[in-house]
Amino acid sequence: MDLALKGKKVIVSAATRGIGRTVVEQFLDEGAIVSFCGRRARSDQHNPSDETVFANPLQGDGVEDAVKALSARGQVYGTVVDCGYFDQVTAWVEKAAADMGGIDILVSNASALGGIPRSRKGWDINYNVDLLSAVAMFDTALPHLKVSGNAAFVQMSTITAIENHAFGESGLSYGAMKAALINYTHQLAMDYTKDGIRCNCVCPGPVYIEDGSWGFLEEAMPEYFEANRLKHPLGRFGRPEEIADAVLFLASERASWITGVNLTVDGGFTRNVKY
Repeated sequence: MDLALKGKKVIVSAATRGIGRTVVEQFLDEGAIVSFCGRRARSDQHNPSDETVFANPLQGDGVEDAVKALSARGQVYGTVVDCGYFDQVTAWVEKAAADMGGIDILVSNASALGGIPRSRKGWDINYNVDLLSAVAMFDTALPHLKVSGNAAFVQMSTITAIENHAFGESGLSYGAMKAALINYTHQLAMDYTKDGIRCNCVCPGPVYIEDGSWGFLEEAMPEYFEANRLKHPLGRFGRPEEIADAVLFLASERASWITGVNLTVDGGFTRNVKY
């Protein structure tokens, strides 16, 4: 199936590793032009704005490392951005539009993730990184998306937004902000379909990434990892490319009659009726 993504101008937030990185790789493989962001220039570099997030041992590549690796696949731009800062996000989106000559597709992927301590700081972090970065991306890109006339916005959410899951108290702010994003995306769909902008969400289930949280837990807590693996009807975690496939489809013209949808991609892990 030809997704007709060749030459499309795409921006993806928080994409130096994990699902975001795979999304960028697949867009480039389809012939799209991509601008992405990440918090660090290099994997070994401290970002002065790191106080906006709690310590995270899973840092992955920096922007410079990712650009070097991704350039073999196609035309790509990378910018150091802390998505916890609204102004940094807006400046990056404008730079991306200038670099690429416009924006056709927007993928909001930034997240402070779950496991953040239940505190005012924790709520502020999830609010700023998960929710407000999406608002900054969309509002800044909106004039460019209108010019495109056949544009798409894909928001990454999580099954934690639709069912209670493993984070407990430390996931309250994470789940709440991700649920808000589903509502926000649906409202955007209602408001901007007339302008040729389709807006949809993707809710991934647990995804195994070697240098991600489940990869870490496989080594550090193998019994816990195995117990969680067995909860899946398919007997395995998801793969990042399975989430990226859904993102690319929703962003493509093959999904031209789909807007305002929250697509759960979890291999049957959640038990709610999905309507």
